[in-house]
Amino acid sequence: MSNITVSQEDCTKCGVCVKVCPVSIISMKENKLPMIAKDLEDKCVRCGHCEVFCLFNALETNFEGEYPLSMNQRAPDIKPDQLAKFVQTRRSIRHYRKKPLKRALIEQMLDVIRYSPTAANSQRVKWIVVHDPEKVQKIAAHTVEWMKTEVEKRPNHPYSLQYNGIIRRAGLGEDAVCHNAPHLLIAMIPKGSTWTKADPIIALSYFELVAKGYGIASCWNGFLKIAMEEYPPMREELEIPEGYMPSYALTFGYPKQRSTGAAPKRNPLSIKWI
Repeated sequence: MSNITVSQEDCTKCGVCVKVCPVSIISMKENKLPMIAKDLEDKCVRCGHCEVFCLFNALETNFEGEYPLSMNQRAPDIKPDQLAKFVQTRRSIRHYRKKPLKRALIEQMLDVIRYSPTAANSQRVKWIVVHDPEKVQKIAAHTVEWMKTEVEKRPNHPYSLQYNGIIRRAGLGEDAVCHNAPHLLIAMIPKGSTWTKADPIIALSYFELVAKGYGIASCWNGFLKIAMEEYPPMREELEIPEGYMPSYALTFGYPKQRSTGAAPKRNPLSIKWI
């Protein structure tokens, strides 16, 4: 079966699908329907441009995949100032309520994240959701143990001040790694990936904004990232799939405090025009 099916009745032969194909594999002869030559089908990156830019719904893609849960809903018209306010008031929030999120809500947010851009539309980001708060605490404890080994090996470690502070607080029963977050989200990509290294960063950035829309707080966790890379017991605890490597992590949950919704100060904009 071809990668696309075009309706004889609905196609106006406007040629938009040919123009928007990023790999230029769709062709259309005079008075003929658009098509993809059989020897070019494996060049398709499954972006779906041909389908979504057809205003007459005359073209359907046939490759594997799932449409979004909200497929039948038209995207709302968001005004630029509304979007600016939404993005500018994003916060890194480290204090969470104990109330856990339902799995269905997390899946709903991650369903949106499937649409974050990836290199060559490879869509190779996979997820680990640590849903059990007790498991999150185990991972925080592993991170503290890793910090202890780092400080022992390198007393003058550039992060020794931060590590020793976290170790001390852990001894007092405080969680200075995950801040008692109920949940943890980890993005993974295949080992040896080159083009896709930015994909999990983009996806998690999308998650931050989507989570904010649902009233969910989140925070990037650099200590977890390094511990996942360097401490084997941490990777074992997370049950990283064969052939994949953990990339970055976010803690998330319902926020404990309410924000005013105001945007704080930032450094002045720096642009070099060429």
